[in-house]
Amino acid sequence: MKLNPRELEVLKILHESERALTSTEIVNSGAELTQSTVQAVLRKLLANELVEVQGVTHSGNVLSRTFGPTAKSKDVLTEKFLQDYKSFRSIISMQTAVAGMFKLNDDESKKEKDIKDLEKLLADLKKQKK
Repeated sequence: MKLNPRELEVLKILHESERALTSTEIVNSGAELTQSTVQAVLRKLLANELVEVQGVTHSGNVLSRTFGPTAKSKDVLTEKFLQDYKSFRSIISMQTAVAGMFKLNDDESKKEKDIKDLEKLLADLKKQKK
């Protein structure tokens, strides 16, 4: 599924939020997003089952729907990330990419967990190969 930059931005905002957001909250969270753009993006993402209505809340004196990401959206974002990597893998080695991902994380306890998870993944891959 092809997503444009605005759709990707709205999905990123929703995934990073700890709660469902109204369209106005999404506009206020994004760079250069307008209400009409966010509403159009949400309609498309709803139609493709990448977001869902998670509730209704009062926004001033009107009722507003709140939106959250679906599990399918995480799969679509993962596929996009992997396709982007695939197009650059002749330039950027897997080791360089993984090392760069670790450098992005300042939380040492999270780094340790990521290393353990990666070691387990590599061990599982070795077992499967045999």
